Amino acid sequence: MRLAGKVAIISGGGGAGIGRAIAELYAGEGAAVVVGDVDEAGAQQVAEAIEAGGGRAVALKEDASVAGDVQRLVDTAVRTYGKLTTVVNVAAAGVTKPLHQVEEAEWDRALGIALKSCFLTARYALPEMIRAGRAAGPSIVSISSANGVITNPNFGAYSAAKAGMLGLTRSLALDYGPQGIRANAICPGLVLNDRTRPRMQADAAEWRGNLDCYPLGEIGSPEDIAYAALYLASDEARWVTGITMMVDGGLTIQSAEALVRPSFRRRWKRSTVTISAEAD
Repeated sequence: MRLAGKVAIISGGGGAGIGRAIAELYAGEGAAVVVGDVDEAGAQQVAEAIEAGGGRAVALKEDASVAGDVQRLVDTAVRTYGKLTTVVNVAAAGVTKPLHQVEEAEWDRALGIALKSCFLTARYALPEMIRAGRAAGPSIVSISSANGVITNPNFGAYSAAKAGMLGLTRSLALDYGPQGIRANAICPGLVLNDRTRPRMQADAAEWRGNLDCYPLGEIGSPEDIAYAALYLASDEARWVTGITMMVDGGLTIQSAEALVRPSFRRRWKRSTVTISAEAD
């Protein structure tokens, strides 16, 4: 098992999206998991599903922007499983409106849940990860977004928070590398989950428009992100730190022309070469 001996907290692990996929995959690969989420019932469902499958998990209600809640998440991991080796930051919130219409409370919430939460998990988890020791393979994995390196209209608060996560990840990797702690970030593109799937399925034009933005011609799944997070938390990534891993179906490799002009996209698709294997 790739995570045997690891103990992970998943901040924002409730629901049916990326957090749950990571929690279930980590547990299936041998990690003990503490699932934190503001949706206590959702976190409990994830933990129960893991235990029903033979894994080890506990759930805790957690507002990722509140120091006391994050500290309880860390303390629960250490008290229940004896140590903490792995932190996964998934919690996020966004507001989509022109920046001059964003209320201060909305800005604070977006940055608090996505960015401040990463500071808080580091603040309380780092001493325990140092205590676990280099041999335990301690690491931090933060789920940022393609919007951390590019952006969409009216995504000012969300994009600022996600970009901030990337800067914080690099700082953590630099400052705590001497203690053997690795820190990495993943930037997903559009992922189908309980929030995005109904919108996509209800609007065929939006579905097609989104597909056209991805060179691979597919929208991502929570499992696509979970497998990247599995690698980064595993000892296979022992020499990988401070990176931003794009898991976005090729979204961010394109020029503005390729993304914006439908005629360019159609021409590009027509010019795609099909290569057939031939016998020697």
